Amino acid sequence: MRKNTRTPGVPLIVLDDDPAVLDYARALFLRDTPLGVVSSHYSAAVPFMLGNNGHTAALVADVDDPDQLAEAIVLVERRLGRVSSVIRYATDLPDTANLRATASAA
Repeated sequence: MRKNTRTPGVPLIVLDDDPAVLDYARALFLRDTPLGVVSSHYSAAVPFMLGNNGHTAALVADVDDPDQLAEAIVLVERRLGRVSSVIRYATDLPDTANLRATASAA
């Protein structure tokens, strides 16, 4: 596995609540964009662990527990650099991601 050099900011994506967020995480992962993913379910995190590109930190934690979510942020920051955003719901996605999701749904 390649070790990623630190980036200016990476998103931490919570995979449990919204399919659009999962799609966004997959798109970033396929483009080798640095990101952290966290889920309460192993089945959601495992695809990001397998074939890891060195740009992804994939964790399993209780995302509804503020302490565990905070620890996930710390772990991602140690591995990849500053967490610039936490994305949990489609409304948290960057505007360009929302536009793509809307266009593909039409």
